[in-house]
Amino acid sequence: MPPTALARFVPPALAGLAAVVYAATADRSIGMNDVTSAAVGAWRIASGGTPWLDGVDLSALDLKDEYLWVGEAENGHTAVFRSPGAVAMGVPAYLLARTGAQPEDFVRWPGAVWAALLTAFMLTLFWRALRAHLPAAWATAAVGVLGFATPVWTINANGLWTHTLTVLGIAGMAWGAATGRWWLVGLFGGVGLWGRLHVALVVALLGLGLAIWRRKPAIALVVGAVSGTFLVLAGTWSSWMYGGGWRPQGPYASPTEYVARTAGTVESSPWDGLVNQLGLWVSADRGLLVWSPVLLLLLPALVRSWRDLPDWTRVLAVAGLAYSLVQGQLNEFDGGSGYYGYRLTLETAACLFPAYALAARRAGRVAAALIGPVLGVSVAAMTIGATSEGFLVLEEHAWTDNSLALALRTFPLLWLWLALMALVGHLAVRVWHDRGLDRAATPAYATAAGSATREPVS
Repeated sequence: MPPTALARFVPPALAGLAAVVYAATADRSIGMNDVTSAAVGAWRIASGGTPWLDGVDLSALDLKDEYLWVGEAENGHTAVFRSPGAVAMGVPAYLLARTGAQPEDFVRWPGAVWAALLTAFMLTLFWRALRAHLPAAWATAAVGVLGFATPVWTINANGLWTHTLTVLGIAGMAWGAATGRWWLVGLFGGVGLWGRLHVALVVALLGLGLAIWRRKPAIALVVGAVSGTFLVLAGTWSSWMYGGGWRPQGPYASPTEYVARTAGTVESSPWDGLVNQLGLWVSADRGLLVWSPVLLLLLPALVRSWRDLPDWTRVLAVAGLAYSLVQGQLNEFDGGSGYYGYRLTLETAACLFPAYALAARRAGRVAAALIGPVLGVSVAAMTIGATSEGFLVLEEHAWTDNSLALALRTFPLLWLWLALMALVGHLAVRVWHDRGLDRAATPAYATAAGSATREPVS
């Protein structure tokens, strides 16, 4: 079969494999209050035809020891307090599941399986974005790393988190930018901001940045018009569901309201903001660089490749870093408890991903020697978190403990699992080199600054 024809089968095969693994490991019973609250909201709309929980006996829901983000809205209705997208994305799942409308009919599995499918779809979007600049084997390996060596597996594919939607949106924006379809950038940017409103920063920086860099104002106009429609719809949803006027951020306080409410209520020092920002990157259990050390390993390659990377990957990477700064101002770095790995920097990781995936081809000798074992251990670590809900570090210990370390203390034999996967990673890289996949040709039409406009031909 010709390489081009073979490549056409990669996205569905990749999505199918990921969907099976994700669905098999998605959380169906324990849950976390953020996720369960979104699932309850989606279930209520799908089964009862209303977003409100007026008259629903919440004590009859099978919630284990969880509590819900539920309260009385400004319009007087009892409502789930989650972002518009967190609730809306689960509605199709509960419509398909046809669960009953009584509290005892609520179950988690439709939302969990749906999140798994959406995350598998997200990987195919990133694959298509990378395929504009990389051979099929490289694109497949890269999205495999994102999908199984990061908390994308333990969080996005585990339930109806906001990150399930935001990272999906970033993947779609990457695909649109890589292929010059600016309406897709706006469309998926709108999807992302429905999950977390400040993803609008990524959308704005990507659209404006490329418009300025390429001297094509039409890019910003198209991206802004399409994503702006979603912003208007988000505000309309929230006004209808909660009352209180047009509030695209949903039931949450705006950044200015948040500052006003918290000013003077907590003793703080000028260093608190810096510590919170550092926590997103290097805290023991929530640090992006702790759980994804490959970012440090390939940083020299990224620096060497920076000027030669496609412009959209560079702008997206910068937008992701800007997003992390804003995220650190809006939330405590720990992001609460009840999950494995980092989550508040998942959007940052997604924004950095295309640039890193392309830069990996210029890895130096040390990085090339270590990347196999490092990724093998990362996959092993995520496998533990995806298949067990028993190794979760509480937020107050986020600086001093780590979920993987907790698992290893509890079951020392897991060290053998990490060692085995490190060896598997090493052997996989050797096979990769022996078969010449590291020397595979880049699609002939891909350019550094331009964007592809048709399917790859090699």
